[in-house]
Parts: sequence; C-alpha cells; structure tokens
Amino acid sequence: MKQSRRPTSHRTFCRICEAACALRAECDDAGQLVRLRPDREHPVSRGFACAKGTRFLDVAHHPERVLSPLQRQSDGRYQSVAWDVAMAQCEARLRPILDRYGPHAIALYVGNPLAFNAMGAVSTLAFMRALGTRNVFTAGSQDCNNKFSGAQIVHGSPLIHPLPDLAHADVALMLGTNPAVSQTSFIHLEGGSTVFDRLADRGGRILWVDPRRTESAQRWGEHVAIRPGTDIFLLLALLHALRDQYRSHPQVEGLETLLALASAYPPLRTASLTGLAAAQIEAIADALRQARCATMHMSVGVNQGPFGTLCYVALQALAYLSGNFDQRGGLLFHPLAVGLGEIGRHLGLAGDGQQSRVATFPRLIKSLPGGILADEILTPGEEQVRALIVLSGNPLMSIPGEAKLRKAFAKLDYMICLDLFQNATGQMADLVLPTPCWLERWDVATTTMLFQHAPHIQYAGAVQAPPGEVRSEARILADISLALARPLWGHRAVARLWGRMPWDVVMKTGSDVVSLPSRWLRQGFPSLPSLRPKPGRYLGKGPRTLGRRVRFWHDDLQPEMARLASYAASVEDRGKNAQAGELTLICRRRRLGQNSWLHRATRDGKPEDTAWLAPSDLQALGLPQGGPVRLQTAGGRCRSWPCRWMRWSRGWSWCRTAYRM
Repeated sequence: MKQSRRPTSHRTFCRICEAACALRAECDDAGQLVRLRPDREHPVSRGFACAKGTRFLDVAHHPERVLSPLQRQSDGRYQSVAWDVAMAQCEARLRPILDRYGPHAIALYVGNPLAFNAMGAVSTLAFMRALGTRNVFTAGSQDCNNKFSGAQIVHGSPLIHPLPDLAHADVALMLGTNPAVSQTSFIHLEGGSTVFDRLADRGGRILWVDPRRTESAQRWGEHVAIRPGTDIFLLLALLHALRDQYRSHPQVEGLETLLALASAYPPLRTASLTGLAAAQIEAIADALRQARCATMHMSVGVNQGPFGTLCYVALQALAYLSGNFDQRGGLLFHPLAVGLGEIGRHLGLAGDGQQSRVATFPRLIKSLPGGILADEILTPGEEQVRALIVLSGNPLMSIPGEAKLRKAFAKLDYMICLDLFQNATGQMADLVLPTPCWLERWDVATTTMLFQHAPHIQYAGAVQAPPGEVRSEARILADISLALARPLWGHRAVARLWGRMPWDVVMKTGSDVVSLPSRWLRQGFPSLPSLRPKPGRYLGKGPRTLGRRVRFWHDDLQPEMARLASYAASVEDRGKNAQAGELTLICRRRRLGQNSWLHRATRDGKPEDTAWLAPSDLQALGLPQGGPVRLQTAGGRCRSWPCRWMRWSRGWSWCRTAYRM
C-alpha cells in the first residue's frame, strides 16, 4: 500500500500587520499550497498567529483575483489585455499629461499593504522620486498619521515611537486597542498577545480604555468604559492628577505648557466629558503613581479620534511624569529607529518644505492628507491633479466623502490601480494591473524591525508562484517609469534591471556578498544586543534630533487649545440634548478582517457584519435581537444588517470597518 507523503513545509511570515507572525506554509504532493499554520519553532512568535494570517489562502486562491491586465473599453466594460498593450496605453495616456502639465498633475495613492512589502515600498519611493510629484497620498491619513505627527513634535522625527515594555510592566494602560482580536499597532508583541497572559499571571494590572468591553477586556484585566472620542480628556486629567510628580530635566521641554492645558481639565470636570467617575480617574492616576513600573499604549481607536496627535504627545508626557519614560517596564525606544530618525530628517521625512496646492498642508513622511485628494482633483488651476496611480489601496472606500471622491475620480483623465482584486476604486479605473500577494514574493520584514523588543530579522522567499500574468510592483513601476522617460534610479538600464531581477533566486544563489546576508536573514540572528531597546539609552544619552531634547509642546499644537475647549462644550451639549433614538456610531477591529484585505475571503461561524447595540437601546428602540436594522448618519446610510446586542454602555452602536486602506 502506497503511503502518502507528509506535506512539504516552508517557513514564511505574515505580512498583514507589524506582528509579522511566523508561519509554516504546507504544500501537497503536487506542490499546491494547502495550509498556513503558526510556526511553533519560531523563537519570537512562539507558535502564535491570528486567524487573519492563517486564513489568507482564502484571499490568495480567490476566484475573483485579477490575473492579467484589465483595460476599460469605450463601452465601460473591462477586457483582459497583454502587458505590452497595457504599458503602451500607460505611455499614450500618462506621457501627454506629464509633458503638458508637469509631474504634480500625476498623483499617487499608496495603500496599507505597501508598508509590509519591502521591494514594493522601495520601488514606490524610487518611483515618487523619479516622477517628481509632491502629490502623494497614503492610508496613514486614515489610521496613523497622528503618530507620525506626534513623533515629529516630541522627538523631531516621525520614525521614533515609544514601545510599551509589557514584559516587565506591573501596570499597563491600553487605549483604543484590542490585541485579542488584532494584535495592536506600532508594536511587535513577542509571542503575540500571550504577553498579556504573562502580565496577568504575574499579578499585573491591565486597564483597557474603550467604549466597548472588548474581547481583550473580557480576557485580561479591567474595562474603563470611556465615552467615544474623549480619550484626550482622560489623558489630560491624568496629567493634572500627577502634576505633583513634575521634575525638570535638561533634555525635556514644553511639559509646563501641556500641564497648563491639563489644568483646565481636572478629574472632576473630565468626569462629565468622559462618562467616567472622577474617583475612577483618580484611581487610575494612583495606580500609575504607585506602580513600580507602568507602561501605556494607544492604537487605532484613539488615532482615528478628534485629537489623535495631541493624545500621542500627552501619552508620552504621562509616561515621563509618572517616571516611566525610557524606563524598564515603561516606554522604551528602539535604537534602530533612533538612528534612522536622524537619517530620515536629512532625507526630508520630517518635512521637506513642500505643501499641497489646496489648503497648503505640509507634507509629512513624503505624503499629504488623503482628505484633500478630491479637492486637488476638482480645484482648477496650475498643477491640478489629472491622473492617479493607486497602489494596493481603495481610497474610494477608505477616505471620507465617497460621493465627492466619485465625482473627482470621474473627472480624472487617467487612473491606474495595482492590486489583487478590482475593488471599488478599480471599478472606476482605466487600467487595473495584477500584483502578487505576500505568499508569492520574497520579502524582508523591514517595518517590524522598528517596533520589536526581541532583536531578529525575518526573511522569506515565495512559497507559491504568482498565478496568471501577475507581475511585481517593482516590475510594473519600473516599466511605467520607462514609459514616462523618468526611469527609476535615473537610468534606463538600471530601471530595467531592477524590475526584472529575480530577487528570490538572487538571495538564495547569488555571490557571497548577497547570499551570506540572506542566510543570516533566513536563519535569524540568535542575538543582536545592539538592536534591543534598553532603559536609559534614549533620554539618558540624549535624543539625536531636536538638539538632543524631547519636546512635549510645540507651536503647531497651539490651535488645539481653542479647538479642545469648543469640542468639550459640544460633548457636554450633546449629552444634554441627545435626540431620542440617536446613537453614536463607532468602529472596531474584527477577528477575521483587516481593513478590507479579507472582504472577499470565505467566512465560517458567526457573521461579523452586524450592528451591535446595548441591550437597553435594543429595548428602547423595540428591536429584536437578530432582526434587521438600517443605520443612517449625516454621511449616508447602510443596508439592513442583523441586529445583535452587546453588554456595553447605552447610546452607542457599532459598525464594522468597511475599507481597505
């Protein structure tokens, strides 16, 4: 009797978020990739991976993937065409725009997946530089630009971010994050979310600040049920409560101004704004004051709020005031990020002096706010955007104001989308070009390196061949640059070689100069002490930017004082004059969804596309659990969804995040 062979297993890692969880990719006898599972032998992930990564085959093998270039015909239908036809159209349509109106007439929108695609990211930066356009927009506007802006204020570089030292903390204050469902962001957790198991097992306290009693709050620690959008008032109240801890430091400035702002929001006043009792706020302050070491972290739930940048500054000031800034068990700083911060400043990542044509917004990390993309297209004048190249994104669904964006996209002379699927934005494009998913390319986890405590570098080759006529972003962007006579790296031969280089083969079989580092990458470094965040290393030695100072206030924050006072008044007024049946709509992360990466993937178990309301609101509205509802806001309406109750404060409803960034 013939015995079946065990599946062939390849080591790889997930490229959906900063966690970069190690995976085993299993292939059957025919070489077909059939399963993704956590890598239990990985020294950092330790067998942890969330369902988003292990279910990614549903995306990779989805029947609706774009497998060849799709070109819009005169009747509006899309037809599959050869690559040479697609590139010829790019030249015929984009070159006249560039020659007549200049490089700023062509805009780029870069989606979230490019942050976890090493070659794609480098190629995009090279393309931006070769093209010379200032009109670059990214998904960061929707979820994390506040952190880049806040890091620029505090550290003088958008690349330097505090890492919560959860492995050594006694108390953890977690705002707007739900790692039981989605890891968290701007931090790589060693062993995944099991770090919270270990914190709880050793008797530590974890405080989850969130309007909803999240899965994380149910599993670990205590729920702090804050009113949506009021995190800034809690942070200011905590700063005020800890003002007696203030101590001057020759390398710290601006804290006095921030504390003066906080004095207007003591716990007693903040209670009416946040929905938390003043005694509860004081108790949190006492916990931070009395803890041997306390850490804190904020994520997308706060980033997307009305004061994300000020919150990020205040959070780091709170760590400093409580004695946990650059301290073990508090907030630490990655030496690689600190070193790159100075390099990034010279490269213009901290601001290059360029501003948007509309509203004169400054660029940050080489990009402009996504919210003005439609205006840059619709506003007539010199350097008006007339063409758009979208890389791994869906701005029509993720940038606020869909109706205005539809109008803007319809006025474009030409639009190209590079993606796995023809998404909503792609349905308005003139050309859709197919790209590989992360299972079909070699990669280095460059983004993760800036957010990790355990020093390691991950490399992975392709574990399955790209299907159909799929081409890499590097090849596509190199070919477009050649068509525009703006070659990557400034040379046609170099651009052609860059786009056609079989990087996976080179990294495995190249010369010693290439293959030796690649073997290190594949095997991982057992010890990289120089790349491990250590206490006292950042503030103690002096930051390398801002004249070796940390800054908790900047003139750019001055307008926030008046805006904060106005917002506080509106929150109080809304609480007094709420209409019957009027709810506040908030979003949450989902176990099986990541932005809109997995919208086309199959599902099992309970549906996630549901409206969640408090039991008391269900009863007041006369809605049965599981019944249909229609949600309507000033921004629009959504179709009926099953209604489901959750135990949380009344007056709020939940909607899934329905976009790919």
